[in-house]
Amino acid sequence: MTELAVVGRRYRGTRVLVTGGSGFIGTHLRRRLAGYGADIVVLGRHASAADPGVEFVLGDVRDETAVNALIGRRFDHVFNLAAYSGQVPSFTDHEQSLTTNCLGHLNLLEAIRTLSPETMMCFPSSRLVYGRTQYLPVDEEHPKEARSFYGIHKRTCEEYCEYYALRFGVRSVALRIANPYGPHDRAGHHRYNIANWMIDELVAGREVAVFGRGEQLRDYIYIDDAVDAILCAASDPRAVGRVYNVGSGSGTALIDFVRGVVDAAGRGSHRLVEWPADFLQVETGDYAADIRRITAELGWRPQVALRDGIGRTVGAPRRTGSRGSAQPEAVVETPLERAA
Repeated sequence: MTELAVVGRRYRGTRVLVTGGSGFIGTHLRRRLAGYGADIVVLGRHASAADPGVEFVLGDVRDETAVNALIGRRFDHVFNLAAYSGQVPSFTDHEQSLTTNCLGHLNLLEAIRTLSPETMMCFPSSRLVYGRTQYLPVDEEHPKEARSFYGIHKRTCEEYCEYYALRFGVRSVALRIANPYGPHDRAGHHRYNIANWMIDELVAGREVAVFGRGEQLRDYIYIDDAVDAILCAASDPRAVGRVYNVGSGSGTALIDFVRGVVDAAGRGSHRLVEWPADFLQVETGDYAADIRRITAELGWRPQVALRDGIGRTVGAPRRTGSRGSAQPEAVVETPLERAA
């Protein structure tokens, strides 16, 4: 296991850019980096509460001029978490999905190539690049047959990274992250990570809908573990040009996840509903990540068991967010999207 203290020392005094830094993963990432003593700039389209040592810049990754001006300041690391997420919405809002996910990523890579070639890019991708799973656990060589534009866009961004590495020597690493959850600010909308959204609903004593019989397996990764993986990969020379799965390494039935939250919260309930056609169309089947590559090459492995992570999340304070529902800089998900 790569010691966190060692990883932390890699970032002390470094200059770091986090796009989408006001989203769920981005918020945890920027706060961890601040604790490590990094000099942090966050690029986003909406104002965010400032953290000590963090500079917040209003802007959009789709704006090439703004991206060039920022990258021209030169950074040691760029974490591109700016995204417009959701499988079903990617069909109906395909232009915003395409431009935010693909054009924004391409703008960053091109700016790094021309203005800051020493920068290391870290791209948190998604398990959804695999599409319908053909075997478990899913390793990085599993066929990539995404069932939505969103998954296609994530894979396209990975290919941009591959191209810029081969053609121009731009250094990057991609992480296919499973279903993250953990302490968070409650979103003021329903476009959110399904695990956290369900936790909020159940903690509030409400009923959540579960598709089918709730037997679909998902790999839930606690946010601290996900951030550990991101920071480990982005700072390790062995990760350059690599793609890694990030997850707990095991699948949990959605219904068992819901029951675990109800047990921890002491309230809430669920009901089983038929699969809506739109969600059934993008359903990927059971998922559990094969994490042997990142463990063998970088020494990372998850530390927080699902039961403990649920307990920490249920017990954490949360406040209602104030941002709108369509926020390209944040990694957002419709609530039933990943339940599907």
